[in-house]
Amino acid sequence: MVDKFAHVFPAMVTPIGEDGSFRYDVAKKHAKWMIDQGIGGIGVLMAAGEYQSITLEQHKAYCNEMIPYIKSLGASVIVGCSRERVADVVELMENARLAGADAAMVLPSFYYHPDQNEILAHYQYINDHSGLDIMVYNNPNVTSGISAETMRKLYTLDHVKIVKDASMEIDIMTDFILDAEKAEHDVGVLCGCDYLLYPAYATGAIGWISMTANILPRLSAEFHRAMIVEKDYQKGLEIYKKLYPVVNMTERFNKPTQAVKYILEKVYGFEEGVCLLPRCGLNEEEKRIILETSHIEELAKA
Repeated sequence: MVDKFAHVFPAMVTPIGEDGSFRYDVAKKHAKWMIDQGIGGIGVLMAAGEYQSITLEQHKAYCNEMIPYIKSLGASVIVGCSRERVADVVELMENARLAGADAAMVLPSFYYHPDQNEILAHYQYINDHSGLDIMVYNNPNVTSGISAETMRKLYTLDHVKIVKDASMEIDIMTDFILDAEKAEHDVGVLCGCDYLLYPAYATGAIGWISMTANILPRLSAEFHRAMIVEKDYQKGLEIYKKLYPVVNMTERFNKPTQAVKYILEKVYGFEEGVCLLPRCGLNEEEKRIILETSHIEELAKA
């Protein structure tokens, strides 16, 4: 049941024109390039895709255009559907389901920090009101963290099939992974912190929600294949070491979406356009730091 989620899912950036319109031609070109490089899944309108800065109608329109296209290329699709109003979450999930998505990534409330019972109620509601599978998103940097006890309860919900852990704490991710192995129905955990991907996979993560795969899809796919398919952890470690400068940058640089869009334009020629406010463009010093610390130009040629 979780095989379709055992992939690297680039948290795909959203190409946007100066007038705020979506550049669908660029988005499709980028998605196809990643899939041709070996990527098996795409994350649409996750945080890197600026879902927080678009309306519900824009979200639906982008999903209706991009999900069928990505699915036609043979890749799985997870759509970011987090919203503060739970009714809005369900509305976006149902639109994504009808467009062909495989799952929705959903945070707990990210303005009001809920307690554990409220987190359970949040996911119970969307489980009961949408037919789309759910990726529970644990990210205590932006909302309340989900405890291991609560996660075990969430594993009993019919539509909870996967978890993205972005706690940046390997012990928390390990608890989720080991408990998933004991769950009554198939559940898988995906690494949501780029620089923890090696210990996460070695512990039992089935995949990776990745900023890095936007710009290094082939190397990201090769890492996944080494760890999941070939079970060659030494080979995986060597690939991880190559990826490390980039995964370190995407997690620690404070403007990761802008950084990824800049690299896609500067290094690969994708016309990604602008970011939506409140994100502003990069200055020349930030651009220099991104290229120097990530070594992306060298890696892209390798």
